[in-house]
Order: sequence, then C-alpha cells, then structure tokens
Amino acid sequence: MVRRAPRKPWDVGDGHIAAAVGSRGQVVSVHGPHPRWGWVHLSSFPRFEEDRRYDPEAVRAYRRTLEDPDGPGLQLQVEGLAPVGRRFVEGAVPEYVYRGQDLEARSLTFAAGGRLFLWLAACGTGSGMPARVRVWVTVSWGLARAAYAQVTEGDPLPVADPTNRLRWEDGALVWEAPGLPAWAVLRPVPPVKAQEGPPPLQVGWGEELALVGGRADRVLVVELWDRPPDLGRPVPTAQDAQAAFEEAIRQRQWEASMLRNPRLRGFVRRQLLFVLDACAVQVGDATCLVTDPVLLPLSWNRDAYYMACLLGAAGRLDGPLAERARGALAGHLRWLFRVARRPSGWWGRSYLTHGEVKDAAFQLDQQWYPVLEAVRAAVDWNLPEAWSDYGGDALEVAGRLLALRHRNGLWPTSETPADDPLPLPYHLSSHVLAWRTLRMLARVDPEGPWEREAARLREAISRRFSTPEGAFAYATDGSRYLPYHDANDLPLACAPHWGFCTADDPAWRSTLRFAWSPENPGFFPGPYGGLGSVHARGPWTLGDLQAWVAGAATRDGPRVRGAWRRLREVAFDDGLLCESYDPHTGWPRTRAWFAWPGAAAAALLLGDCL
Repeated sequence: MVRRAPRKPWDVGDGHIAAAVGSRGQVVSVHGPHPRWGWVHLSSFPRFEEDRRYDPEAVRAYRRTLEDPDGPGLQLQVEGLAPVGRRFVEGAVPEYVYRGQDLEARSLTFAAGGRLFLWLAACGTGSGMPARVRVWVTVSWGLARAAYAQVTEGDPLPVADPTNRLRWEDGALVWEAPGLPAWAVLRPVPPVKAQEGPPPLQVGWGEELALVGGRADRVLVVELWDRPPDLGRPVPTAQDAQAAFEEAIRQRQWEASMLRNPRLRGFVRRQLLFVLDACAVQVGDATCLVTDPVLLPLSWNRDAYYMACLLGAAGRLDGPLAERARGALAGHLRWLFRVARRPSGWWGRSYLTHGEVKDAAFQLDQQWYPVLEAVRAAVDWNLPEAWSDYGGDALEVAGRLLALRHRNGLWPTSETPADDPLPLPYHLSSHVLAWRTLRMLARVDPEGPWEREAARLREAISRRFSTPEGAFAYATDGSRYLPYHDANDLPLACAPHWGFCTADDPAWRSTLRFAWSPENPGFFPGPYGGLGSVHARGPWTLGDLQAWVAGAATRDGPRVRGAWRRLREVAFDDGLLCESYDPHTGWPRTRAWFAWPGAAAAALLLGDCL
C-alpha cells in the first residue's frame, strides 16, 4: 500500500507578500512583513489567548489550528463543480482543478510584484456546456499581527487592539486594523456592506460569468499595506494575470544538471522555492530569512544560516532562480550586519523581520553563525564583495567573542540551540561551530590569530567535554557532564566533514552511538523512531539529517539511504518537512512549516558542506 502523505496548506510568495493555499484552492492566509509588528496575517486565524502564552501544550494546540488545509479563507466556487485535485504547475505554482458535467475550472494562486493573484478559469468540456456560470465568492478574513506562539516564550510583544474595519471603496474591499496600523485590499469586487468588529469578518456574494468562446475568467488580487492603500491602480484583467503568471514561472526556472535523479532535483527545487518565495522577506534593500511564514515568522541566525547554505549552493547554478538565490544571500548578509539590532552588543535569540529583537537571550552559536556566513559567502559561494562589505564587522564580532571566553577556554551560553534552558553553562556543538568559524576566518585573514585560536579551542573542547566513558558530553561545567544529544545540534554530526575530528575518532563515534540509543533522552524508539529533542518530544527531521551526515562521514551507505528514505516518508504532500513526527506512525507532530531541515538537506544534495 502506498503511504498517503500528510497534508498542509501550500505556499506561494515573492519576497514581498506570501500566502498559504488550502486543499480546495481557498486562500487560508495572506501574510507579509510589517514595520512595527514584524509580520501580519490576513486570515481567519483565531486569536491566541495571552494567558496561555507560557503553556507549551496550549501553544501546540493553537498552532495546529493554523495548519489545517481545510480551514476557511477566500474561496471561489463555481456552482455545480467539485474539487478533484491539486498540483504544482512546473513545480512552482499551485493549480486546483474542479469538474462537473460539461464544465471544468482551474484556479492558479501566485504572487508577482508584491500582489497575490487568484485566477479562476472555467471552460466548457462538452456539448452541454452552459452559456453562463455562477461563481460564489466567500471571504472569512481579518487582519492581525502574528501571534508568535512559542513553546519557550522569551519576551512577549505588547497586545494589539484586534478591531477590524471592512469597507468597500472604488471596487475594492479594504480591511483596516487601526491598532497595528495595517490595511489589506481585495479587488475587483462588487459593493458589500461595511463591518467593524473582531476578526475574522465574513462576506460573500454570487456572480454570473458568461462563457465567451467556451471560457470565462475571474481574477482577484490581494495586497497588504502598512499605510493607507492606493486604490487607483488599474483593475487586473485575465491578460494581466496571464502575463504575471508567465513571469512568475520564468523567475522560478533553473539549471541543476548535477542532480540527475528527478526526485532529488524536485526535492531541492521545492525547498529552494519555499525559502525564496515564502521565507526570504524584503526589508528595504535587505533580506530577512524567517524559518516559518505562518506559525512563527521570526528569524534565528541559526536557522537562517542553513537556509543561506542552500542559497549559496543554488546561487552557483544558472538561471533566474539562481540569480534570485544570490540576491537573497547578499541581502541577508546586509540584514545581519546592517539591520538586525544588537542592543546588548550581541545578536538576540530571535528577531522580527524589521530587525528588532524579539527574544534577547544570549545563545553562543547564534553569535558565530553570521560570522561563518560572511566568510563562506566570500570563500564558497562566489560573493567576494561580502567580505569587502562585512568582513570588518565579522572580524570585530569574532575578536569580541575571543575576549569573552572564560579562562578555561570556553564560552558560557544561556540556552540550547532548541531555545531551552541549559543546566550546565558550556555547550558542546556551539564550540565545534566556533572552531569551524575560526578555521574559516584564517582563510580570509591569514595574518590574524584565528588558526592559533582554533587550535587552542580544539584542545579545550577535548579536555573539558571528554567524559570518563570516552564520549563527548552535551554540556559541562568543567566537573559535571550532561549525557544528552539533540537533533538541533547539527555541528557535532558535521565534525568529521569539517575536519574537527576524523570519522573514526572514538569519542565522536561513541557520542553518536549514545545519541541513537534509548539511554539518550532525545532518542525516541518506534517503527519511525529516531533522534529528536525534548523541546518537542518525538523524532525530528533534523535528527534524520544528522543520520544522513554521520552516515556519509562513516561511509555507511545503508544509513544514508535510510535517512533519505525517512525524510521522503514523513514529508508533506508539497515536499516540505515538519519539525517532529510520531515515532510509531511517522505522522507530523509539530510545525508544518520549518525551513531549516529541508534547506540543509537540499544544500547537501547540491554539494555544500554546511
């Protein structure tokens, strides 16, 4: 029996506006950046109750409501037709098909020029086709800031007044959220009655369309505004939609001849399109990389680095998509070093799209990832101007980090890479990452102290993290050791590939044996068992990625193939990867949107070393 893939809303976008499209072609949410709140949704999403913000189970339950592919939104329904399927046109644009007697309709949803297009085309298919068709339009939407419901809440944002006002003006429906402030526009539409109240606000109407030459078209366009909208733009026509669609397809073309396997090529392209269309957000002339455009549209330097690995690897290819990848990577470096604020002198745990710190906790690895990204952009990803523009900033951060070390040669950190509290101050994989960054710095600044400091750090890691059992501890205070390994700690799996140790290093191998054993609290046994995290209990796709990397290091072909097979088995019907899944069924448990694992896997398939 063929395993049915789990469903989720499908994603479209263009870096200015993005949307999640449900199983029937309904637009569940339209979303994009906001200069005060970071992110806004035009959706039917319920409000998250503020008094549940520190309740992890309430957070996860709320997120599941946002993941529903059958949820309400904006729907165009041709009377007498039923949905029969959905697919990606040329792997890029969602198309939905509806059929009935002597009639068929297809809808395309895509973003172009900062606008979201919903284009419905009804065509006669038999001699009994009608002269006219009736289309029902239903809208259940409200405009609100993102809820940012986090399992480990850091610094909550102020509560915003949820009131929405809906009016009809100049052929457009206009939503206004005065408490943000923000506006959204849907057009062209017939007059509707004004409303005011908490979101979502619901409206609906019927239309009759004449089939001319056996075909009728209906085009709707959605826009998001952070200022009063300009309603004077021309009303979009079917010809406008056709031209925008053709341009959207053109911008998503690429050449990836090294990937001969069509399944691998399709996987890589899907991850790249998700990053560029839904997660790479334009902020002026910079680019913020959010790991998730729906549930938690924040930027972590850690997640963004692995997305940057995919952008860097894809940017070395040919075609418009590769050009977009290069531009997004250059824009992200600009965002890291020119937009993201560091009020304490250090990068925060997570960020709103416009560069304000959302959660201020100090995490060691998130200080090193931007430095590594700047170096690798110049050395590995053919962006030499990155070092000219940001090399001085990167060297300054690295120098201050060296000065911050304890006399034992290590750095304390406040939290794990899973955003959880750390009971012991020194965290292993963050130090492996620091070592790698120091080695890379030596390549662009050979006169600096980086090679010498890398050697000192490697010796300190070996001395301080080595346990009496002959493995590496997850964390230590110099005398106590924490026996644990987590799916988020990818640098340890990469250690042989990066040159920190050999693949037959006894301590490294012992650590990985422990990681995939019942003794590790982060391992979850079962038919779909694997490495996960206590942050969200269950195997994680990042754990499968670690199995893949470790298998490649040890030349364990069955392990590599098994990890890739697992990623395919648990992937959603659009090819994207969840955060964690059930060890007994393989069904997703947490976060239908999570760009990091898919981006890192795709980068590896393109030959990147992470």
